[in-house]
Amino acid sequence: MEFKKGFKIKPAEISANGIVSFTDGVNVAEANQITCESYGYTYNQEAATCSAFTFSPNINKNFKTNSNILKGSRNNLENATENSLILGENNTTKGNNKNLFISGTNNNSLSGIDNSTIIAGSQGNVSNQGSLVIGGGGFGEANGLSQVIFIQQSNKTLDNTETALLTQYLPLTYIQKVKNCVMGFEANVIGINYGGEGDIGQYIYLQLKGAVVFNNGLASTYTQTSTTIAAGGLTATATMKDVTATSFGVNVTGAAESRVQWTASIKLWQNKLQITF
Repeated sequence: MEFKKGFKIKPAEISANGIVSFTDGVNVAEANQITCESYGYTYNQEAATCSAFTFSPNINKNFKTNSNILKGSRNNLENATENSLILGENNTTKGNNKNLFISGTNNNSLSGIDNSTIIAGSQGNVSNQGSLVIGGGGFGEANGLSQVIFIQQSNKTLDNTETALLTQYLPLTYIQKVKNCVMGFEANVIGINYGGEGDIGQYIYLQLKGAVVFNNGLASTYTQTSTTIAAGGLTATATMKDVTATSFGVNVTGAAESRVQWTASIKLWQNKLQITF
């Protein structure tokens, strides 16, 4: 789609649940109500999202329900969940999910999350694509208050422009922020030269360690260190930072005139409050 006259951003992608993502032609951008509606979409003020259509799991109520395996009691697979294995009690998928594996008690997956796992514990919450979660019990109060999350990100750089890594290399997909939360993080980041300036196979291995605070409005404060674990001729940097108003992740800066393939293995320690700050 071309830029509408008078606007500096345009629609980039429509997700499976109808949410429209915008871009300035290079980077992800946030659309306000005027921009959203000017392109013919509907703006949800409460959620601050732009939608192409209203998603309803009921449309696919009976879609491939026989592709799921449930072992245990009181497990609830909401509409359009497919190819999923649920073991335990009181586990819930919120619909429009596929390829989930949930084991334990009182765990849940958000709508639209695929290829993800809760392997142990209780009161875990899956909110990122391709992630692995260990539930921490949630203090017996709510899901996702205490848990460990593993996520893989990757991308490629062609020069020394700072670039956000993508979760599961999915377009415009990053790690979701969590309100009223402190997350500790460790990211092991490896870049390998695959062409351009320098020699193919040159590499760098960086490790990020730190914490990020997200308040009730999802404003963030980062404290972190970056350590070069190993360097094989490639000069580059990495940092954990915001990508959009609702997401964050590893950002990398490669070498000028060099093509670098990046991967980051990320571990998050989540401690969320039910009160706001």
